[in-house]
Amino acid sequence: MASKSSKRTPHVAVTGFRGIPATWGGIERQCEETYARLASRGYQITVYARSHYVPGGVRFHRGVEVKRLWTLNTKYTEAIFHTFLSILHILLIRPDIVHLYSQGPCLLIPLLRLFMPRVKVFFTCVGLDWRRKKWPSWASRIIRLGEFFSARLPHFHIVVSRDLQDYYRDHYGVNPYYIPNGVVSAEQIPFREALRFQLQPKAYFLFVGRLVPEKRVEDLIEAFLSRPRRNRLVIVGDSAGTGDYVERLKAIAGDASSVVFAGYQYGRSLGELYSNSRAFITPSELEGMPLTLLEALSHGLVCVASEIPPHREILQGIMHLSFPVGCVDALSRCLDELDGMEPAQLDDHGRKARRHVADRFSWDLVADRLEDLYILSVRKIS
Repeated sequence: MASKSSKRTPHVAVTGFRGIPATWGGIERQCEETYARLASRGYQITVYARSHYVPGGVRFHRGVEVKRLWTLNTKYTEAIFHTFLSILHILLIRPDIVHLYSQGPCLLIPLLRLFMPRVKVFFTCVGLDWRRKKWPSWASRIIRLGEFFSARLPHFHIVVSRDLQDYYRDHYGVNPYYIPNGVVSAEQIPFREALRFQLQPKAYFLFVGRLVPEKRVEDLIEAFLSRPRRNRLVIVGDSAGTGDYVERLKAIAGDASSVVFAGYQYGRSLGELYSNSRAFITPSELEGMPLTLLEALSHGLVCVASEIPPHREILQGIMHLSFPVGCVDALSRCLDELDGMEPAQLDDHGRKARRHVADRFSWDLVADRLEDLYILSVRKIS
């Protein structure tokens, strides 16, 4: 690790995502946890937030300056327009480092390189955005151009998974730094508020995530309903510009009372659902490094995951169940196995799961690794 003894700590401006405080979204949670830790170490951090995501009046959060800017609240222009306004402000405050998240906003890196040639540009890739099914082909092509810029123009490249590291190495010949996501030690919350969903502790399976096509929630519902179950299925999440997809999911579930659409949950109410679930299930076909899976493990849950590289990376070395992406029959068999697990098995796995994520996925370690790179970049400036 780089020495932390340098007297100079950089001013870091961060943009390309919705902002903090995080209320939903993996990037937002990642940035809040990481930059709060760096701020506590004396770093000056400015995070640019979108006006419709962060309430008015929020100027600082956990030691981080929050610069709230208005943006167009539309599917196609929100991110790029907000990043453009952020860069205009960045040109005024002249930070040492500009750190962008997500591929699309990287289309604007040429402005930074042209007008601030001494600034160090960082980019963190949390997923291949152009592959998301919500985008029409023309939008995917534009985002993929942003991916090209993200590989060629930043001074420092960071990825959250080994799969993404391999992708950038194979396609662009760059070797990004690997800094995975972290997770906080989960508080086990008694079963109270969730009673409104008519649930019983340890008697339901849990899905948490955005209800978008690449999550393949339809596979989970179909597998769950393919035969009688001892447990119920709780789906936590809301649409992210994909209302038609959500309606399709509800149509598949029909009038089955065993499938509960719990809507958007966050904070303590979400923690309660995690704490009292029997198991966590993620059938996704596309992920970066899913925080929901890390959070499920931190709550000591048995996890059932589709066989994609980010899931394998997180679950390597710990008991879990898996199935090929899109294979409803295999997923149904995993649910059968969950139905039959004894309480002692669940408790034993819970202890091992908590230890697994505590040892490998720590926000403190994430902050340490990012600080190393920031210090290195400042030395190059000096």
